[in-house]
Amino acid sequence: MQPDFLTTLINVGMMTALAIPGFLLKKKNMLPEKAVAALVAVLVFVSQPFITISGFMEKKYEPALLANMGIALLFSLLFHVIVYFVAKAVFFTLTKRADGDADDETKEKARVDAWQNKACTVASFMGNAGFMGLPVMKALFPANPEMLIYTAVINIGFNIASWTLGVYTITGNKKDMGLKRALCNPPTLALVVGLPLFFFNEYIPLEVFTPVSTAVNYLADMTLPLSMIILGIRFADLKIKELFSSAKVYLVCFLKLIVSPLICFALMFVACLIFPALDAYVIIAVFVIMAMPTAALTLSFAEMYDGDRLTVVKSTVLSTFLSIVTIPLLMLLTVFL
Repeated sequence: MQPDFLTTLINVGMMTALAIPGFLLKKKNMLPEKAVAALVAVLVFVSQPFITISGFMEKKYEPALLANMGIALLFSLLFHVIVYFVAKAVFFTLTKRADGDADDETKEKARVDAWQNKACTVASFMGNAGFMGLPVMKALFPANPEMLIYTAVINIGFNIASWTLGVYTITGNKKDMGLKRALCNPPTLALVVGLPLFFFNEYIPLEVFTPVSTAVNYLADMTLPLSMIILGIRFADLKIKELFSSAKVYLVCFLKLIVSPLICFALMFVACLIFPALDAYVIIAVFVIMAMPTAALTLSFAEMYDGDRLTVVKSTVLSTFLSIVTIPLLMLLTVFL
């Protein structure tokens, strides 16, 4: 059963409200400077992988489910690439170029403009598949653990697109594109650990499976509050005027929260007409993930490769809060899939 508009709105709204403790603690100077880095480490290396593993442990193996995972991966790769080129085309047309005779000030403005547009392009196609996607999926579909499995697979497509197209966009150097990093990371390793449990969990003795599953769920349940607390801390570092002062950030939010999922919906709708046997939950999982706000990974890229950190932070925070409204509205379209 798919959640209705009100249920989705309440769930997403309550999730975002969990950012308040992080915001208040940061504003009251009760957190050390490296608090975010420590919390992100716990989120990336502990809770997020375990929420993926818990999905595999709650679902028994079915051949159809394995086929659906492959379909989810293909769709994820396809849509991330499509949205990337749409965003690149939009921001490429906005880039101001200075000719060879321009003065130094004009050339510097052109450089900054191009620098911002690279960050905007990355923020427009990289969605929060892991930090927010997994908790949202668990909140909206608590009786469908396969949705967590599909999300984990979709996350692989996101990582491949991010570490190749995303990194190349920021650096402009193909040598920086890291397919190895796209495949060797905590979400993918969680998939590697989870798959054997998925295939053989019915053969594990109940007296062993139950306590292990309970421990995994304890760690998995930290994902949502941790990710939202981190968001609150980052929001506290921004001035409100800065958050709403950039037209380009609004454009990023429009592309990420509206254009991206609508492109996905249109192509998925056609796919459903051509292939009526496609599993509806696979389609919905991909659609929901494409509707997620800008990924926190974009901030890591900006810091690692000397990108426009401020634009990325504003895009991440603003798109996350706007998604409280856009995700429930977009969920109304799922009745047609």
